[in-house]
Amino acid sequence: MRVLDNPALHYCCLNSDEVIAIYFLNRKQWMEHNDAPIKINFWLRNLECLQNELKKLNIPLVVLEADTYRDTISVLKDFSIKNDVKNLYFNVEYPINELERDREIYTLFKENNIGVFVHHDQVIHEPGSLKTQTGNNFSVYSPFKRKWFAELQDKQLDILEIPHKKEAMAISGTDLSEILDEFSHDYAEQWPAGEQYIQNYIDEFLKFKGTTYKVKRNFPAIDATAKLSPYINAGVVSSKWCLVKAKEYNNDLLDDGNKGIVHWVSEILWREFYRHIIYNFPKVSKNLPFIDYTKNIPWKKDAEALQKWKEGKTGIPIVDAGIREMLATGWMHNRLRMIVAMFLSKNLLTNWQEGEKYFMENLIDGDIASNNGGWQWSASTGTDAAPYFRIMNPETQSIKFDPQGKYIKRWIPELKDCPEAEIHMPSNPEQYNYPKPIVDLKESRKNAIDVFSAIKS
Repeated sequence: MRVLDNPALHYCCLNSDEVIAIYFLNRKQWMEHNDAPIKINFWLRNLECLQNELKKLNIPLVVLEADTYRDTISVLKDFSIKNDVKNLYFNVEYPINELERDREIYTLFKENNIGVFVHHDQVIHEPGSLKTQTGNNFSVYSPFKRKWFAELQDKQLDILEIPHKKEAMAISGTDLSEILDEFSHDYAEQWPAGEQYIQNYIDEFLKFKGTTYKVKRNFPAIDATAKLSPYINAGVVSSKWCLVKAKEYNNDLLDDGNKGIVHWVSEILWREFYRHIIYNFPKVSKNLPFIDYTKNIPWKKDAEALQKWKEGKTGIPIVDAGIREMLATGWMHNRLRMIVAMFLSKNLLTNWQEGEKYFMENLIDGDIASNNGGWQWSASTGTDAAPYFRIMNPETQSIKFDPQGKYIKRWIPELKDCPEAEIHMPSNPEQYNYPKPIVDLKESRKNAIDVFSAIKS
């Protein structure tokens, strides 16, 4: 979704006089992947911005339609033959369905004497290229991070320039107006589109908030995070560009220097770590836990409790505030994601996959690798997972990170008159027309520990 630092576009333009950009609508596949309506709207608004930038380069953007990724293969082949395409360039995606599609396209096009050139733009180190001392793939973040820095070469952070203008072509780009109308969304204006916007935003963020990021990032009532995830996930900006900018504001350093910016860099590396995981361990793309024995956890099937969690009506203010923020904006503060996820998977002992699916259905930055990684961390079923006996207490988390209850009152207006001393767990919630807690935090914590302990032993 960008013209700057886009490997496939850059090298295609470098080697070709005439270039066509292709975008696929995969409605059925999006539905099967639980892609949120606000996320699809965000994709398409950024696609419109990309189309405008490509017009300046004489590159038409053509939208093709195929129900699924598998259907994409034949549609792309037919288009390529009809338009006498000589070479195909694309950037790799790492979840299992996308990988299978890309591999089949690669084989088919080669068989039809069409050149295929594949690039990696979502990561700095190609998945599978970083190994432990024993030659295995990493499953723990800290040693992965050390290896990531140890193997990093300066040239890997070279930004690829916007291509030069190409020769004009007879083929016309697709009119996106009807598509944008079809996928319109009420909350779209909260998320401006375009690579120029996010580049300026990140530049301002690092300039004014980067140094305090580590200290303030956990407090949801403070506007202290970059909210970069929707843009980096959609490819509107590259992680490489973000890292280069981080160096610019940190004396040319990535893993040393200002603690705030170093921690922001670490968050970008977490994203890359989960892409390595989803590529190296395909089972996490197949609704399976990373830790095999956790397949045997006897999750509860309490439809009523799950529904109250989904509606933000659990009676636990900080949990409900997080859910309501997501439903209203398509985004949830990262600290809240951990609290909300651990409450569902531990206190309610509900299968983490229910939460993973619900997040994907509602988040503008819903990303299978990071979303799966985060949920499995919270549920103690994944890589680098929190030990099963380490269970966040929502009330304690609320007191620590939202001490005055500002975040809670923003998203739970029923509690606007609740005194600060009571806001984290009202003693008489009915007087505010707010529900009683659906579960006792201490008892449910003990129960979860007993269940996990029994399964593990």
